[in-house]
Parts: sequence; structure tokens; C-alpha cells
Amino acid sequence: MSEFEYTGVSRDQYQSGSLFAGSESEAEMILLEQGVSVVSLSLKRQMSFGIFGSYFSRISREMNEKMSPQEKVLFTSQLSSMVKAGLPLIDALGTFVDEKRKGGSAIVINKIMLEVQSGGKLSDALSRFPKIFNATYLAIVRAGENSGTLDDSLGYLAELLRRENALLARVRSALIYPTVVVAAMISVMIFISVSIIPKIITFAESSGQKLPGYTLFLVSIVSFGTRYWYLVLAVTIGVLLAIIFFLRSRKGSRWFGKISLKLPLAGLVIARYNQARFARVLAGFYNYGVNIVISFDILSASLGNPLYSDACVRIKDRLTLGTSLAEAIAVESDLFPSIMTKLIKGAEKTGVIGNTLDKLALYYEDELENILGNILTLIEPVMVFILGFGVLGLALAVILPIYKITSTLK
Repeated sequence: MSEFEYTGVSRDQYQSGSLFAGSESEAEMILLEQGVSVVSLSLKRQMSFGIFGSYFSRISREMNEKMSPQEKVLFTSQLSSMVKAGLPLIDALGTFVDEKRKGGSAIVINKIMLEVQSGGKLSDALSRFPKIFNATYLAIVRAGENSGTLDDSLGYLAELLRRENALLARVRSALIYPTVVVAAMISVMIFISVSIIPKIITFAESSGQKLPGYTLFLVSIVSFGTRYWYLVLAVTIGVLLAIIFFLRSRKGSRWFGKISLKLPLAGLVIARYNQARFARVLAGFYNYGVNIVISFDILSASLGNPLYSDACVRIKDRLTLGTSLAEAIAVESDLFPSIMTKLIKGAEKTGVIGNTLDKLALYYEDELENILGNILTLIEPVMVFILGFGVLGLALAVILPIYKITSTLK
């Protein structure tokens, strides 16, 4: 992939810029699809970075080839509607290009359309962007292509993405308030420690008074941090890097996954999120005929908690030995509630596994919404109490020495 510079005419106006393409002809085709008549087109000269050249090139390409979660939902939903209406796939993709989109999504959609125009499948074109379209997305699209139900599979994916985005937005909103409160408390602590307490120390020393032990302790911490800030910074960065490397290791990730499930409230949120995603994604695989072994391989890689990922591998192994889905899941009773196995067992008898999994996903998503709502209601007074307690401690560190000095002066 190379970067090209161009000048051209669009709507009787000259314009210039740059774009990434595999060749000069591909770059010219992309510009023509965008309604730009090419006047000049040349390969942009780039600095050579030796062995790092390919790395920087890949990073630059990934920064340009991007699509936000909202754009992906809109792209999937609109593409589903156009295919369902009988519009040929190339024409449907062409409508996105005709909209004169800008940014990374325009580059991605252009390349997808070029791949399809050259005779490739939509799933193969999407697979060139693994950071945007994950294995779950590709598997359901590929299954829809093979079964002739591409419009339905895209519609299902749009709903899946919409629900995932809504859940993640809900989780983020639950974290915003405590984050703001903690940041405010730290800011107040730093301000008082750096601006006010040093003045009190100077005043106390000039009057020959001894500061209270609580204030002296706080002063010693501030003095150490101010004098040896580089050491504090280095130790902090070192500890953070050590924690990150540990959590990314197999042993560390599984330890944290186990601990996180035991946390009050947070553990329940993590469990319900993984159960809802397990049911929702597996329902799509069943509805569109994705191979069961491939389904659980993808599920294992897509679930957020390592314990659930490992459970998917074990379930897959049991299924390959001929065990029913309900029996394979029932063994993992510490991760999946009994109601799930009972409903799946009944669905296996009636042949409506996909529909049952969809209903289970909806049930767990609704329960997760209720839990997050309760957490938001509970967290506000708790954080106000913590903030008040922290500010009170700092206030005492300031007020106590002032009170002691003024009492002595009297």
C-alpha cells in the first residue's frame, strides 16, 4: 500500500490531497468513484526508516483506514436495507461512495467496493480490515453469502452491533461519574498540598510553633514527591508497566479474570455481559448455519473474560465428542446459570436453538441494564461521601495547625 498525491477537478473546482492505494490505477479509480477528474497523480516521496519503514507504513495505513462503531452500524444497516430492496451489491456499495464521505471510512468502503468489483466476495473484502470487521462479523457475512441470505445476516449484525454499542455506552456512563469525582479529589489534594500547606509551614516556623503529627506526615509526603519527583515518576511508570505485562500474560489474565468475577456488583456486571454476548453471538451462528467448531473458536476469541474464553474451548471439545449443547454448557455451571442450560435443552428438542439463544441474550442484556442503573443510583452518594471524607482530611491538615498557632498567640 502506497501513498499518492493528486490534483483534480470536482464540481468545477480544483482540489488536491493524498490517498492510499495499492497501485496508481487503483488510486485513479478511487478518485473517479469519488467524482474527482484526475489532472495529475504521483507517488508521494517518503523518508526511509530502514527496518522500521514497513512498521511506520502499517501504522500510517491503519490510522487512515478506520471506521467508528457508529459508522459501522450505519454502514451495516444501510447495506442490509439496500440488498434487501434488490439493489446489486456493487451498486449498494457505490451509494456510499456517491455520498462523498470523508475520512477513514471512505477509504475503507472504496477498497471494499474495488475488491467486489474485481469479482471478490464481500466477506473476503471485509477480511482485509480485521481491526474493523472481527471474526464474528466475517463468519456471519460469509454464512449469509453461502445461504443466499446476505441481507438478513447484515441486518442481524447491525442489531448485534447496535446492542453492543448501547451496552458499552451504558458501562462508560457508569464510570464517568466516579472518574470525575476521583479526579476532582486528587486535584484538590494537590492544590492544598502544594499551595496552602507550604505557607502554613513557613508561618509556623516563623512563630516558633510545632505542627501536628497529621500535618507533618502530609508535609513529608509532599516534600518527598516534590524533591524526588523523577524517582516517583519512574517507579510509577515501572509499576504500571509491570502490571500491564502481568495482566497480558496467560497466567495474569486468568488470575485477574477470576478475581474480577468475585468482585461485588462489578463481578455480576462482567458475568452478565459475557453471558449476554455468548448467547447473542451464538444465536447468530446457529441462525445462519456457521459450523459449530468454528463458532466456538470465534466465541473463545471474542469474549472479554479469559475464564469464559477457556470455557468455550472446553464446550467445543465436548461437542466434537457428540455431547449435546445443553450438556456441554451444564458442566460450566459456575459461569453459566442453570436457566440457560434448561432453556437450551428444551430448544434442542424443538429445534429452535437460535431463537431461544436470542431470547436469552435479550434477558441478560435487560438484566445488565437494570444492574448498571442500580449501580449508578448507588454510586453517587458513595462517591460524594468519599470526596467529602478526602476533603475533610485535607482541611484538618490545614485547620489544625492554624488553630494551634492562633491558640498559642492568644
